[in-house]
Amino acid sequence: MRRKKARINQILTVHVRIGESDDPEGRTVRWKAEKDIDLILDQFGVWLAGLIRPVPGVGVDKSVTMKDITNTSRTVKVYASTAWFNTNTAGTKVGVGSSSQSPARTDYNLISQLGTLENTSDGVWTSADGKIVFTGSILLSAGGTVREVGFFGYWYYVSALGTFMLFRDTISDVVIAAGKYAHVEYTIQC
Repeated sequence: MRRKKARINQILTVHVRIGESDDPEGRTVRWKAEKDIDLILDQFGVWLAGLIRPVPGVGVDKSVTMKDITNTSRTVKVYASTAWFNTNTAGTKVGVGSSSQSPARTDYNLISQLGTLENTSDGVWTSADGKIVFTGSILLSAGGTVREVGFFGYWYYVSALGTFMLFRDTISDVVIAAGKYAHVEYTIQC
């Protein structure tokens, strides 16, 4: 008897929503769009596989190769005696852009970025519903129409910090007024 295999989107779901806020903390956020993500990028799959596969042994580094936002391959140590991917100032970031080009599994950056990539809150785990929530705000001084959203790891690779896109999604047009913040929330549910 063959067992039916569960697909990754049945085990792990990711939801994104975006709104406009008057302040970077999102105290005044007005949510304007939300959706389940289009697909999980290769980058996330490579990193997750590296993170959960067995540790090779004491003193042996475990690494994966990922493309940073400049499309340069970097060796990211998911386990090491020194310089793990998430030490010191490492973390996660969010970004927004104006492109409506459909996401591809091989995407490594936003197509047409608006503003700068900004740090997120620490991922908050809620065991009652199995969710990790990350939030961040991007100042759009000139305003703009947001059509793409990205979630990024800001991690150490062998010699420095790098930025690696994990999710990229297109959304219906969200107009952000000049001087306001695009407030982004990614929820990963296990």
